[in-house]
Amino acid sequence: MAQGGLKSGERVVKGLLFLILVFNIALWFAVRGQQAKWLNVPPAPDPRFAASYGLGDSQLSYRSVGLMIQNMGDSGGRTVSLKDYNYEELVKWFFLVDALDPVSNYVPYLAAFYFGGVQEPEKFRPVLDYLVQVGSRSEGEKWRFLAHAVYLARFELQDQETALSLAQRLSRVNNPNMPSWTRQMPAFIMNTQGKKDAAYALLLEMLKTDPEKLAPNEANFLRWYICEKILDQNEAELNPLCKDIP
Repeated sequence: MAQGGLKSGERVVKGLLFLILVFNIALWFAVRGQQAKWLNVPPAPDPRFAASYGLGDSQLSYRSVGLMIQNMGDSGGRTVSLKDYNYEELVKWFFLVDALDPVSNYVPYLAAFYFGGVQEPEKFRPVLDYLVQVGSRSEGEKWRFLAHAVYLARFELQDQETALSLAQRLSRVNNPNMPSWTRQMPAFIMNTQGKKDAAYALLLEMLKTDPEKLAPNEANFLRWYICEKILDQNEAELNPLCKDIP
């Protein structure tokens, strides 16, 4: 009797295993054509809970979220075009990681130089506020992110007023190690807008008030720009500034 019961139990187990196998094969045929769907950028969590991505470690959370942002659309066997991202939601993630680590350049580089290459530049506009926040800091070379925001606004978005506003903000960043062209950028944009008098006044003021900060080649470049790009030929001939430019 015991042996018969054992064989009966074995048949039950084998039957269950067979049913499970059949179920798995049927499930495979049913879902083999399915792929993970792109649901776009998920909502960013409340900043108070941002460190939970690293079990309370803000640095681990920063790197974890950064990698998630970097690979967000390129997983599960798919590749998502940058133009298909929801930048309104994406910028919230940028601000979130900035709260975790305002010093690191990892995510700012992703924002400016990776997502800044979106095929439809107008979609990137919400991210400009993030680049302004990061690029307005005086430490290190954070100014480069604000300078890139100026470039994107001027040449990609073709928004000269926004570019001028950002350039003026860049010129006011309190970082003595910034190159001279960062202070001169508003004048260049004003000149392209036809605001030649304002551009001339700004560059002339730089030549007068900051001569000790300008290398000879930089001073000569400013003189050349004034005389060749801002003034017309007659005005340049009458302006003493335009005499004997190397």
